[in-house]
Amino acid sequence: MDNLETERQCKFNTFKFRMRFDLVVIASLWCASIIVVNPFGDFPLNDDWSMGLSVKRLLETGDFRPTGWTAMPLITHTIWGALFCLPDGFSFEALRFSILTLSLLGILGTYILMRELCRARWFAVTAALTIGFNPIYYALSYTFMTDISFTAITILASVFFVRYLKKGSDFDLLIGTAIAIAATLNRQLGIAFPMAFAISCILRTGFTIRNIIRAAIPPILCIGALFIFEQWLASTGRLPALYNEKNKMLLNSLTNPEMFSNVLNRMSIALHYFGWFLLPLLIGSLGNIWCVLRNKMSVLLYLSIALSVLLSLIIMLLGTDHLMPLSYNIITPAGIGPFTLRDSFIMGVTRMPALSDGFWLVTTVFSFFGGVLLVMAVAILTFPFLRQFWPGRMNDDQAVTVFLLLGATIYLLPILLAGFFDRYLVPAIPFFAACIARLLEQSPEIETRLHSLVSKGLLILFVAFSICGARDYLAWNRVRWEALNDLMENQHILPEDIDGGFEFNGLHLYDPLQINTLDKSWWWVKRDTYVITFRPIPGYSIIHEYRYNHWMPRYTGSIFILKKYQRETGLSP
Repeated sequence: MDNLETERQCKFNTFKFRMRFDLVVIASLWCASIIVVNPFGDFPLNDDWSMGLSVKRLLETGDFRPTGWTAMPLITHTIWGALFCLPDGFSFEALRFSILTLSLLGILGTYILMRELCRARWFAVTAALTIGFNPIYYALSYTFMTDISFTAITILASVFFVRYLKKGSDFDLLIGTAIAIAATLNRQLGIAFPMAFAISCILRTGFTIRNIIRAAIPPILCIGALFIFEQWLASTGRLPALYNEKNKMLLNSLTNPEMFSNVLNRMSIALHYFGWFLLPLLIGSLGNIWCVLRNKMSVLLYLSIALSVLLSLIIMLLGTDHLMPLSYNIITPAGIGPFTLRDSFIMGVTRMPALSDGFWLVTTVFSFFGGVLLVMAVAILTFPFLRQFWPGRMNDDQAVTVFLLLGATIYLLPILLAGFFDRYLVPAIPFFAACIARLLEQSPEIETRLHSLVSKGLLILFVAFSICGARDYLAWNRVRWEALNDLMENQHILPEDIDGGFEFNGLHLYDPLQINTLDKSWWWVKRDTYVITFRPIPGYSIIHEYRYNHWMPRYTGSIFILKKYQRETGLSP
């Protein structure tokens, strides 16, 4: 007996050592990539000027007052960012490092979640790196946007919910609920995951008053916390102007006669992205998928579902404008964006040098193939549960699978109805990755040498694309803000006289009551005497040109300070 206990302890210690080693390796790769990208620079990116202003107000006044350009509770996000600004004061650089830290926690949480679901070490490492170097996840880790903080928090909450479903520990339930509340007070859709937990918990334990109360604790507390917080925002005049905008979009979509076709189109687009983003995991698990299909009497059902999806994707791809990327915001034909300057974003006269059509064709084919594999994997997981979909019939592992599938489904439902940017899909990716992990537990671990090589090769391409794209995005923005600081500090030009792009004018001049005019950019431009652009535009003369090196594709780019021709000088364009 002593020998058996010693052997178990030895195996457990080996397991812990390997986990720690893997976590250190993953964190080291992540930190090394950050050095390559160069995250330094006190400037906002994309929408994070709005979130940053909330942190600045909290630090300066001790009062939480979000700007009108937000549509989420934001309090968790704001407090987290403020903590990183306490040592040296407010800066977007400090906020960037706050999200990089939380992003790393989400990556390490993904590894831990996968080890909870299956003991395949290779899969856990691959999943963590696939999530971490996902082009959107990685690029947004260098911003103060809520997408990464929300995703990372939901991953951590899911770890504890999964542990509770498997072991029934009240401690795990308590911690998971607390983290889920933090996620919900960051973005409203955080409610999706405790709701999925409640359903899966009841399916595992059955319909009794005690079980229902225990399962309902997380969603009730999350909904209650959100309701109280929203009432406080509204009663104190803090509710952002755009706070209910998504609800209005959802209601409008429900009354739209074309709702069904719109949802199908969005599902197809989302499936392409999920197929692309999960392809390293799907290829690595291809042997397992085939093993299950080969040994199931329902193989024709699975193949017919896959064929249906295949045909719908082919129909979609018949159009000339249906190569990836299919949904804009972060990933663009030119790499990582968006390119929020007047000449490119508003006028459309400047198109950034794009990656080749061949690159996007190959990406589309891979996305298409990955989407089909994902549907097959989800079908394999789902159909065996349909006859057991009744309270008390499921075992622990089955309840965990239902939680993962429902979590992704409930989260995606409103954004598929209302419409989405590509970054909205990111929080669902870890849940689909976890579903693939559950698939590995249903069949022998089969990872052929070919599948392994292809999976690792795809992951390396992910890493290269993400690092180069994020580095390029920060590079041109860093030069853009160098030009803007030169205008304001050295030439003493007021922000009111500058169209510096979406982030600059939002940071300095945001006004929800401003009426836009067609002769100016819509982003709160007072006077466009000076404009920051990628190329010269009619009606403006070049004051200064700044250069930057672009890696993907390779070229030397320029940022221009332009000045409007003055009528009294007699000059003309």
